[in-house]
Amino acid sequence: MKTIFCKTILALSIFVSIFSEAQQTVTVWGIAKDSINNFISIVVNDTLQKFREKASRDEGFAKKYQSEFDALVNNKDFHTIPDSGGNYTINAKLTDTLYFRRFKFATQKYKVGDIIAKKTEVFLKPAPCKKLKQCEHKQPDKLYIFVGKKLNVSHIDTSTYCENIWDSAYRAEYKIIQQYSDYYPDSNIVFTAYDHNSTYEYQFQNYETVLIFVGEFCNELIHLKYQFFPVYKTKNGRWASPVKPHDELYYKDWKCNTIEPEKINFDKSVYFEIQRQKGLTDQQQKGYSEQQFPKKYYEVKKEKAVPIMGRYAEDLIRLWKECRTTKAD
Repeated sequence: MKTIFCKTILALSIFVSIFSEAQQTVTVWGIAKDSINNFISIVVNDTLQKFREKASRDEGFAKKYQSEFDALVNNKDFHTIPDSGGNYTINAKLTDTLYFRRFKFATQKYKVGDIIAKKTEVFLKPAPCKKLKQCEHKQPDKLYIFVGKKLNVSHIDTSTYCENIWDSAYRAEYKIIQQYSDYYPDSNIVFTAYDHNSTYEYQFQNYETVLIFVGEFCNELIHLKYQFFPVYKTKNGRWASPVKPHDELYYKDWKCNTIEPEKINFDKSVYFEIQRQKGLTDQQQKGYSEQQFPKKYYEVKKEKAVPIMGRYAEDLIRLWKECRTTKAD
């Protein structure tokens, strides 16, 4: 019985020793290169990528844990990059996994214990990619101008393309409510849209209904970049857009402000919440509100701004065409 007990203690001691060794942090030296000897990211347990992927799916998560992510980015215990010769060093546990990533290259991953034991040298290879369809048409073969209701807008992964695409890409599906130009035969339309770091209010997908401009280029439907107006129902059953004071300055600068806003009775459900701005005094907040919602265009009721002037969809299209003409001159 004593012998069995001793053997059990010995086995347990060996297990604890091995486990403790595996949990120890070690310094890893290695080599990581690619075909053009450029930037490679080396990350412990893929921590940064896991956060990015979850944040892209959950905006609330991204906002809640942004400070923690910033701390991760600045924590050199979690990631590093090799020098010009491909040499790198990083601290990690033997049981950790190192991920080697580079944009448009196939990711490789290895256990720290294996890298040390096998003296693994990493050489990243270009990932398989697909070429963008080329279209030489500068102007659309057909132009679809319509009021559409958002059904679904989702990100397109552009990393799978051979070309570098610096814009965000989206697949957009909309229900066509009213058409104003070339006739689109279906009630729903699916098109591709591109955007480059626009602020929230200038991203069409953040509105339920928009007057939007979609061109057909070599049989592909592409949103004319940035070209849309958020629109709302009026009491007489038409579609119209309230005045954006900031945009009026652009129209004046582009000399396409001949189509003036007019008094419009929007549906009673149309109003905008006046957000309290952090750090502003009451007087400064009042000035901010008047700048965003001038009395000429809005009736302010407590914390709500009700639009009283705007442009109907037909006039927005005329304005859009006029602006494009004057900007091209």
